[in-house]
Amino acid sequence: MRNDGRRVLGHALPAVLLLLGLAARTGQAGASFEACDADTAARLSFLEQRLDERRTYADRWWKIWTGGYALGTVVQSVRAGIEDDDGEQADLVVGAAKALFGTTRLLLWPPNARVGADPMRAVTPDSDAACRERLAVGERLLRRNADESASRWSWKRHLANIAINVAGGVIVAEGFDESRGWTSAGIGVAVGETMTLTHPWTGEDDLEAYERRFASVPPATAPELRLGSWGRGLRISVLF
Repeated sequence: MRNDGRRVLGHALPAVLLLLGLAARTGQAGASFEACDADTAARLSFLEQRLDERRTYADRWWKIWTGGYALGTVVQSVRAGIEDDDGEQADLVVGAAKALFGTTRLLLWPPNARVGADPMRAVTPDSDAACRERLAVGERLLRRNADESASRWSWKRHLANIAINVAGGVIVAEGFDESRGWTSAGIGVAVGETMTLTHPWTGEDDLEAYERRFASVPPATAPELRLGSWGRGLRISVLF
């Protein structure tokens, strides 16, 4: 009987842990905003939903590109180490260096959308002040996502991609008389542009939707007529 009891417990424990995990997630996702005013609560709900919706793509994008560049660094470094031809070896070394640069850049500056709304959840909305603080955190996240989305069109970013690859092409093609250097440069430009243009891009749309939904429009007022002295004359002002 004792062994049977252990066996039942062993089968039941994973299911219990799974249910506890689901309950914990549900509790996190369904935060109560009872301490917040209606407008703040609506803003918080909108922000958390939008931010969490964007995290999956951002996380996958980051992992795919970081893993791809890291793999390229290793493969090209190994090939360069066993290559006898100086020109081909130079091409491989330059390719490994560019891949390492891409890996390092992604590790240091991952897309902000990966964190979803988690930084907001660090602030428990149990008071009016806490609600406002949580809202401020969410708005900062949304604006940062929008800034990163807009950076996809920055001419500096595209120019840097082209410059790095052209520099590598010059080193290989001109320095080592290896024509494949220009082919590698072209491939590098295409890969860099693809990475840039597929960067999480919905931040701008989310910010526009937020501002459109929660825009505060000042009430319309009738024109006001004011009379005043102006030297020896009379000044008439109309205020709208």
